[in-house]
Amino acid sequence: MRPSFNANSSIELTVDCVPFSHLSEADLQGWERLRQSQPEFASPFFSPAYTAAADAARGGDVEVAWIRRGDELAGLWAYHRIRGIAWPVGRCFNDAHNIIAANSCSIDWRWLLKKLDLKAFHFHSLVGSTTGLAGKDCFETIDAFSLKLGNDSKETLRRLEQTHTTLKKQQQKTRKMARELGEISLEIDCRDADLLDKTIQLKREQYLRTKPIDVFAPEWPHKMLRHLFEKPRQGVYGMLSVLRAGDQLVAAHFGIREGDLLHYWFPVYDPRFAIYSPGTALFKSIVCNASQHGIRTIDMGYGEPSYKRKQTDTQGKVIYGVTSHSTPYHAWHRLQYQTQQLARHMPFKQQVKKWMRTITPHSHQSQLS
Repeated sequence: MRPSFNANSSIELTVDCVPFSHLSEADLQGWERLRQSQPEFASPFFSPAYTAAADAARGGDVEVAWIRRGDELAGLWAYHRIRGIAWPVGRCFNDAHNIIAANSCSIDWRWLLKKLDLKAFHFHSLVGSTTGLAGKDCFETIDAFSLKLGNDSKETLRRLEQTHTTLKKQQQKTRKMARELGEISLEIDCRDADLLDKTIQLKREQYLRTKPIDVFAPEWPHKMLRHLFEKPRQGVYGMLSVLRAGDQLVAAHFGIREGDLLHYWFPVYDPRFAIYSPGTALFKSIVCNASQHGIRTIDMGYGEPSYKRKQTDTQGKVIYGVTSHSTPYHAWHRLQYQTQQLARHMPFKQQVKKWMRTITPHSHQSQLS
């Protein structure tokens, strides 16, 4: 399936749907060539390697739509089909998704869903072109953040410290942590599987404390991270970084590395040492050592945690919404979104959310099915 492109757009597009596990090596190479044709698909979430990890962890439920114009590959789209609805590969773990297509090819989402016998596609971090969507499909635009390190990450860190005093003041906390707990050391690419399990456990405990959905409640996310963690140190792979004070792990991060890009995915710290802000100390240590390890960009993903604004210098946008050829389905989910937006402005909203999550702890598990 060679990703060359015909300027003659009058040739009708056709679609084939195949399980990811049925793709040949030539298909995967074609996928990569098409992906590399546009910089917006640089995120590892668009890679066959990430898709393979999610597919293996979930028992082989990833489908891939191959979109052709004549004999030429015009685009492809990987997704989960769950009760007739499409979801991004890896569900809520996926921080970047869209149809992978050449710049010259515009693909209508509703046409594609009908061809694949899908009612709708739910997206929470759509990047790149939105030309195939209807305006009403885009419920919300969300900020996304990254840090461009260039060839001198230490200089980038110094520049950030001048802008954000939180980062500069961290030096004092880190020195105090060293005095009271022991020498600070960073293992930027730790290969200890037990520490990966420890990192996931700390993250689950954090979710339990703060009461959002526990994304690690099912077994498949553990398998997906382990699959990425065990990959060879080339192409796309999972990278575990740990910060120690003396012989104690105080903070850790599991992310996805591809080439010179690190996607900052699951940072966590041991709450016993919160007074030292070990999460910030870990981030600064990774940035300080990034150039030495060939990392030129740290992608922090989407969302509004305050630390992302303090630790980055580049801002982009992603789209949250639903596209569907079913008017009632689309209208219902848009109404749900609008209701959620109203709830955000309710008095005592945090107390209500905590109460609801306490009495219905599994209410969001359908998001992870």
